[in-house]
Amino acid sequence: MRYFLISLACGVLSGVAYDVLYIVRRAIAGRWPRADKPLTYVSDGIYALVLAAMFIGSSAVFRFPDMRVYMVLACLLGAALYVKSLHVLLAFLINKWYNRPTKVVKR
Repeated sequence: MRYFLISLACGVLSGVAYDVLYIVRRAIAGRWPRADKPLTYVSDGIYALVLAAMFIGSSAVFRFPDMRVYMVLACLLGAALYVKSLHVLLAFLINKWYNRPTKVVKR
């Protein structure tokens, strides 16, 4: 159970990396719209590498006995849970924090 929860947390933390890469990708794509598709491929590749590095690093730190399928599934489940819950909440809050000063400036 301990290894499952650690793998789940690893997946949730990888969601934060996904959001950071998404923000960087959107900032760059805003300046160069034709670069959006290649940037998506590159950022997704970087995300996969970050997720793998986090999983391997956590398995070394917490001394997982060996790799099991349920650990990988827990990691993917954690990433999916982040995207479906915390990502939505953070996007809402960031949108509110961004729009409030923008509305004040426009007035």
